Amino acid sequence: MLNEKSGSGSEPVSFLKLALALADDYESIYVVDLDDDSYVEYSTAGAKKEMTVSSSGNNFFEELISNTRKLVYQMDQQMFLDAFKKEKVLKTLDESKSFVLDYRLVINGIPRYYALKGIRGGNNLVIGVRNIDSQRRREIAEKEQNRTYIEIAQSLASLYEVIYYIDINTGHYTEYSASESFARLGIDRGGEDFFEKMRSDVIKYLHHDDCYTVMRQLEKKTLLKALEEKAVFSTVYRQMLDGKPQYVNLIAIKMKDDSDRIVIGVRNIDKQKRKEKELRDENRTFNEIAMALAQRYEVMYHVNIETDEYREFSANEKYAKLNIGTTGSDFFTDTQKNMKRDIYPEDYPMMALAMRKETLLEKLRLTGKTFINYRLMLDNRPQYVTLFAVKPKEDSKHIIVAVANVDAARRSELDISDAIGSAMDMANRDGLTGVKNKRAYEQAEIQTDEQISAGESGQFAVAICDINDLKQVNDSMGHHAGDEYIKSACALICNTFKHSPVYRIGGDEFAVILKGMDFDDRNDLINDLNSEQEGNISSGQVTVAVGISDFISGSDKKLQDVFERADEAMYENKKQFKLQHR
Repeated sequence: MLNEKSGSGSEPVSFLKLALALADDYESIYVVDLDDDSYVEYSTAGAKKEMTVSSSGNNFFEELISNTRKLVYQMDQQMFLDAFKKEKVLKTLDESKSFVLDYRLVINGIPRYYALKGIRGGNNLVIGVRNIDSQRRREIAEKEQNRTYIEIAQSLASLYEVIYYIDINTGHYTEYSASESFARLGIDRGGEDFFEKMRSDVIKYLHHDDCYTVMRQLEKKTLLKALEEKAVFSTVYRQMLDGKPQYVNLIAIKMKDDSDRIVIGVRNIDKQKRKEKELRDENRTFNEIAMALAQRYEVMYHVNIETDEYREFSANEKYAKLNIGTTGSDFFTDTQKNMKRDIYPEDYPMMALAMRKETLLEKLRLTGKTFINYRLMLDNRPQYVTLFAVKPKEDSKHIIVAVANVDAARRSELDISDAIGSAMDMANRDGLTGVKNKRAYEQAEIQTDEQISAGESGQFAVAICDINDLKQVNDSMGHHAGDEYIKSACALICNTFKHSPVYRIGGDEFAVILKGMDFDDRNDLINDLNSEQEGNISSGQVTVAVGISDFISGSDKKLQDVFERADEAMYENKKQFKLQHR
């Protein structure tokens, strides 16, 4: 049928019904005679988009090569030529009845996306060419946006042990688990009714004391009502993992762009919760110490100099402007307000200046402590008191302010300093070795985690040391000898890492956080320690297994990540020690 030929400027080729049908969609249509490769190019013209001849030639496939070099985007040229070989085109048409190809043309110096489609009609090849630039660029932009979203979602998903994607209309859900502990539970990877499955899983996997509460919270109506009110629902409970109850946090979110679906994520917060409990217990001990000291002083304040929040301890009703143990949100503002009322008028100007935040902190920065003598109006008469302020060496975020009544006998600055200093040492020092204890390490861990999160941690390493043969010494020579053995090991560690804080975090385990000079010399220090231990082995003195690991910026999210690698390295060192010296 397609066997007529026309020259340029001829009348519209009405016999090409196919071409006319394609006129609205294609910019150009080529009709190629497959017997001699001659061709005619048709393009749309006029308001009715009638097909008119715009060019013709004698050898379509030969001219295709030169035109490709001129018009096709350079990165697509070889692909285009390889795909448009005559024999390849014909083979494709025989197999699939049509031939399609996407490529880019350079239009006014800018690559534009085009698509062509070829079909065979008898001895003719009909090729339609259309501009798909806007469509393709929109697809690329959407794909890039989706890729970014997926990367963000994957990053967030790594924080969770398991994530559920739930259709709230049907109950159908899909589960994604990143945790081996959760995967071993055998929970389905997806199912038809999340809320029905939840009820059986709660009974099967949750701590029995938490089952009823969580089951009520996760009932469909209750959960959806909570999400309607706040968009996010969160609860904490205990999940039985590896046979032990572990604290987990469940967070449910209703998707903004899809109101028919919710996402539920479950993350393991057991270490965090248990650490918080330990800190609460230790803070309770500290509070008891503070209250004991408050018996000696009329009032004491524990002040956070970053937030200005404070806590008051008072054993004397005359000084208690607030109830014992009361907290406040702005120590320096409250102090300025109370001084106008309570301080003897002649002493007020001096105290108003001395108790400005910037003035007090500058004095503490220079000397670490300061005291001020002034008079308070008590029992309707001025009485001499001494205000003592100290910034503990172990806690850069807080200061302690104590007020003593020295009207009868002035208390000395040294007595007050020693009393408060001893309170801080009691809370942060190991009684046997004198080095920092586990509480001090956990405070350092919290501070370091905050620095890592803010990108301000700098370079550091963690070394873990474990005493060799301590149990054997305790069993054969007694615990007194064991204590001396621990102190000898501590001295060995401290003499090695002279510029780094050493923490006793267990009966026979020490941790060291290396920064600055010790970090730079860490390899030499480990070698020096190993050399000294060779002599200790031959003389029967104490030795320790040691492992060290550097903080990896961008990979490690918390100090515990570095600790765990160092701990593994220490156990490997201990194993090698036993193989060599047994």
